[in-house]
Parts: sequence; structure tokens; C-alpha cells
Amino acid sequence: MLNAGETADKSKTIARASGPLITVAICTHNRTAFLEKAVHSVLRQMTGDTELLIVDNASTDSTPETAARLIAAKPQVEVIREAELGLSAARNAALRKARGKFVLFLDDDATAEPDWLAAYQRFLSAPPSKKIAVIGGPVFSEFEISPPKWADGGGTFNPGDLPKCLPRRGSLYGGNIAYRREAALAAGMFDTRLGRKGKKRMSREESDLNLRLQDAGYEVWWLPNAAILHFVPVSRMKFRENMRGRFAEGRSIAIQRLKSRRDGLDCGFYRTVRVIGGPFHVLAHLLAALITLPFNYPKAAEHLLQACRNSGLAWQLLVEAKGHGQSV
Repeated sequence: MLNAGETADKSKTIARASGPLITVAICTHNRTAFLEKAVHSVLRQMTGDTELLIVDNASTDSTPETAARLIAAKPQVEVIREAELGLSAARNAALRKARGKFVLFLDDDATAEPDWLAAYQRFLSAPPSKKIAVIGGPVFSEFEISPPKWADGGGTFNPGDLPKCLPRRGSLYGGNIAYRREAALAAGMFDTRLGRKGKKRMSREESDLNLRLQDAGYEVWWLPNAAILHFVPVSRMKFRENMRGRFAEGRSIAIQRLKSRRDGLDCGFYRTVRVIGGPFHVLAHLLAALITLPFNYPKAAEHLLQACRNSGLAWQLLVEAKGHGQSV
């Protein structure tokens, strides 16, 4: 007869054989200095029911050597390489390779707070609903310098203090988000036209997948006590960089919205209306920026950024109309 200790050991062995509950996935591209901090923040929290997967996304710096050194003495850590450049391609590689029931993505320029992984483990071990396919937590910014006034929070994301099921199009931050692996695979994973690709700041790959999962009957949840710190370098606080980001966001919105309009007539009508109305939206925001600039600089800056987003949306709709939607 087994004693209590032997029974516990046997249970852990069975759990490991059937796969861990959570695979933490860190996708990285040419950020070897950030990667080390991110990995160490996770390693100190890992238990027998978790694993860590590092996805080297076509890095050309010393990332392979750094990753090899980090995993040298860690049997629960693995490194794979994804040659196709792009965050969505790297995340899809993680979904295919992971053994965990849930794949928890952490940005490579972020660090997990001390109770981060345990919070996900507690919640996913006894979830309030069997339909949960997506869950994410707060993001607090760690600035290299004080953010400018127009930054409007600087990227901090914390919509509430209680766990809750989010409505359709409910927002989550992609650098701190977990997916039920089988559901994400069945839904087609991340669209590789969306998400960052090197210097191209495309986005909305998470919201696109989340909507498809909700359409399939799954739920998206908010977990307030699973927080991360996200490093914001001085380069991300330059206005020109934010203009580029908003333009790319507009392009991403166009791709996502056209996908949701499967009917040809509906797509054509939406494209026509938005392309014709695009210049007027841009001009309206530019005029508003000019009017508000003398007495409210942050508001004027936001109007300029909105103009960039509307420009990106209209431009991508024109690209799609010409049949070049794949060349993002």
C-alpha cells in the first residue's frame, strides 16, 4: 500500500505524463537583453505543472546563445526556432509545440510579477466556466523615462478588480494572455497578416482570434491578480513612432473587419463607404488638432494619432480592393 507521500508523487508523475496545465511561451526577436529578464521572472515561479517554451523568431543577434544558456539546467524549459518573421507566426509555433492545456504568452520585454503564474494556475485549475478559452491579466508600464503628457496612461492596462467574463470585443492585452490550446488550434490560430513583423507594427492578432473563439461559443475572461510589468523604452514615447503605430493599427483594423464581413456585397459596401469617408475623417481630426493645439496639447496629439489610424484603415482597404491583402 502506498503512503501519502508516495501517492502524491504518483499523482505528480501522472500529471506530468498527461501534460502540464500551463505552457508559458515567450516569443522573441532580437531582444537578447530583455529575454533574460523575462525568462528569470518566470523560472522562479515554475512548478511541476508548468513548462516554459522560448520561441526564437528569426533572431539575428545572440538570442540562440542566450536561450541555450538559460535552459542548460532546466528540464522544463525548451527553445524552438521559427524562421517566418512575425509575432503571429511565432505564437502559432508555440501553440503547435506546447504540451500544456493552456498556452500563456508573456512578452519578451516584460517581467512577471511574483504571483503571476500561481494566479493563472489557481484560476485554471478550478475555472468558473467550462467554456473559457481566453484569459488575461493586468499590464503595468515600466518607463525608461517619464512619459509625455499625450501618452494617456502610457500603455497601462487594468480594467477592473474582479474576475469577469468579457463581452464580445472585450479587450485584453496580448503580452499577458492565455489560450486553451486545443480551442485556439481548432479556430485557426493567429492570422499571420496581423501582429508585429520586425519593424512593421501591425496589431490586433489577439482580438481577431478572440472573436473567432467567441463565435465558436467560447468565453474570454479577465483575471485581475495576474499582473506583469511591461518595459516602455524612450523610443516608444516618440510621437513619430506613435504615429507609425497608429497607422499600422488602422491597417490591422481594416484586415480584421473585412474578415468579419464574409459576404462579397457587404465587404464591397463597407470598403467603399470607408474609403470615400476616410479623407473626411482624417481632415476632421486634423482640423480638431489645429483648433485644440493652443490650449490642450494632449487632446490635439490624440486627434493627430486618430488621423493616422484612419489613414491606415483607408489605405489598407484600398490595398485589399486591389487584391494585395496578403502583402502586409
